[in-house]
Amino acid sequence: MLSAAGRKRPFKIDFNRFVDGQKFHGMQQLNLHNNVMDPTHVRQALSYPVFQAAGAASPRTAFAQVFLTITGESEREFLGLYTLVEEIDKSFLRRHFQTDKGLLLKPEGTQGLEYKGEDWSDYAWYEAKSKPKKEEARRLIELTRLIHKADDEKFRKEIGSYLDLDQFAGFLAANTLLASMDSFLTQVHNYYLYLNPKTNRFVFLP
Repeated sequence: MLSAAGRKRPFKIDFNRFVDGQKFHGMQQLNLHNNVMDPTHVRQALSYPVFQAAGAASPRTAFAQVFLTITGESEREFLGLYTLVEEIDKSFLRRHFQTDKGLLLKPEGTQGLEYKGEDWSDYAWYEAKSKPKKEEARRLIELTRLIHKADDEKFRKEIGSYLDLDQFAGFLAANTLLASMDSFLTQVHNYYLYLNPKTNRFVFLP
């Protein structure tokens, strides 16, 4: 929103948009972040390795000088330095989890892992990145029900079978260490939730 009045906006590059199956160095999409709130331009590039060290699979980054051409308006207008950020998608999952199966979610507009009832159609705010299998949808509903409806004893006994607790602790620690104010702990967005089919447990991704 802070960059809406100018041309140095964030961009997403989709190599597959017009040429089916086209990739760039194995990636179908890339994100160009304009660092509008970061005059140093290095916070993201330095933060993702912290998450990785804490046990949370994280995107790769690089830097890019970006030029924009708009026919009839500008010719190679220099927009500035951007941070190039890997998309969290099937390629990302294969690299970190050796599988692209499972349920990948990017929750938005939901206060934490809210229990929405027993009907999957009420979980649209969790923004599934692909159509979930019936058992995957049921697994998320069961997790949220456990968090919000179980008594303390049941919660302590079962939460470790739904959530990778060591990974979650590392994810929270990294957010706290970095004072990340636009994430799961504060604005409750800008994170991914992934059900790893190999363990049948959820992990958090920055």
